[in-house]
Amino acid sequence: MNPLLKTFVNSSLWAALLERWFLPPLFEAMPRAPRRILEIGCGRGDTTKLLLARYPGATIVATDFDPAQVALAGGRVSNARASFRQADAAALPFPDASFDLVVEFNTFHHVERWQAAFRECARALVPGGAMAVMDELLALWNPVFRWFDRPDSLFTRDEFFIAAAGAGLIPTKDLSSTRIIRAVLGKK
Repeated sequence: MNPLLKTFVNSSLWAALLERWFLPPLFEAMPRAPRRILEIGCGRGDTTKLLLARYPGATIVATDFDPAQVALAGGRVSNARASFRQADAAALPFPDASFDLVVEFNTFHHVERWQAAFRECARALVPGGAMAVMDELLALWNPVFRWFDRPDSLFTRDEFFIAAAGAGLIPTKDLSSTRIIRAVLGKK
């Protein structure tokens, strides 16, 4: 992630956008009582805090590829139910069927091997588990984004759902728009 984008995703503005606009519809569609949650791409821990508040009976393993983000999140979120760990979403260090819920909030478009990340998330889910996703689609990209992200890292809606299906994840609730994916996927 380039420095400009990292500054933005570590900002209070981004945290407010996630909490007030991007995530509420998805949170309403997510499972009601998971016990073990894996968060892919925890950033500075804002979404970890939201998950802790929404699921008081759950433990959360929050991961990020960037060790600096893991350290930042661990320093900002003090809760015995949350642990933070550096991990590559395309090669997760967890046994099969370790989590009831996996969440990916605006992360896969940063993962070079995002199709492999889908397979890894599905592998880490228990049978009947769910994955909640919110991510940017290629339709959102415009030339200004060159300063933030690589356009080749974005995907179409069809590519996203085909990769999910290839990993054994099927949409149970699709709240997507033309530019943003918001969905809950169930493990076959």
